[in-house]
Amino acid sequence: MPSLAQVLVDGVFTGASYALMAAGLALILGVVKVINLSHGAFFTLGAYVAYLLETRGVENPVAAVSMAAGIAFAFGVFLGKSFINPVRSHPFSVAVGSLGFAILFEQAAQILWGAHPLSVDLGPPWATFNGVLLRRWGVISFLVSLALTGALSLFLSRPAGLPLKLIAEDEEIAGAVGMDVEKIRYLTFGAASAVAAVAGALLAPAVAITPTMGRVPLILSLIVVIASGMEKVWTLFFLAMGLGLLSNVSAYLLAPSWSYLLLLFVVCLLLVLRPSGLAAAEPGRD
Repeated sequence: MPSLAQVLVDGVFTGASYALMAAGLALILGVVKVINLSHGAFFTLGAYVAYLLETRGVENPVAAVSMAAGIAFAFGVFLGKSFINPVRSHPFSVAVGSLGFAILFEQAAQILWGAHPLSVDLGPPWATFNGVLLRRWGVISFLVSLALTGALSLFLSRPAGLPLKLIAEDEEIAGAVGMDVEKIRYLTFGAASAVAAVAGALLAPAVAITPTMGRVPLILSLIVVIASGMEKVWTLFFLAMGLGLLSNVSAYLLAPSWSYLLLLFVVCLLLVLRPSGLAAAEPGRD
């Protein structure tokens, strides 16, 4: 049985991957303005890509991340252009349709690979400190998540990120100044889907790969986005790491099923106490 220190370290690494999921979902909510319930399916896609590459002798995380991102981006752009954009003015239709896509993917994955859990080799530890193992997947996932989060934060703070911020703020003004709002929407959807697949590929060695594995990361992402919002990228990153720690520690001290209940309780509490998010200004303050 792993020590509590090992659980904490793994929780940080897991939470960093969840931060990528949440960043993608935040972009979709902010720019496309829809709730994408298929986001977890792209996470699962990334994990299966990592598994398939390993079965063919390719154990390079960079290859898994690159292929997962490319495939997910193509699917995301197709889904965003063919379905999300045309029906985005009908939130219920988007929610039902994206959920249907997620279920369709789960069924396809079950037909192709079966319902039984699959795994990707963790590989030898890179280093050991007082009995705590630092494995390749954890270090790489943390560094990639940190780099992509920093890149997103920098992008949104620069002129290049102005179209996304302007569309998130006022679509009519963005269209009036000549921006191709529809194109930016489906490209953003594709990029967010690619980020979710990267998270799945990075986390694949640490989890059981199943057709339904994307459901919990989707819930965690929703929790993080509700609490932080689109522009508070670093708030999103650290909150995701905190929830990763909470999930791992509660599963270690109690049981995995209790960790899910605890996370659901957290999101309910956040919705009651701060429905506009932790990063929003409190009422009555300037």
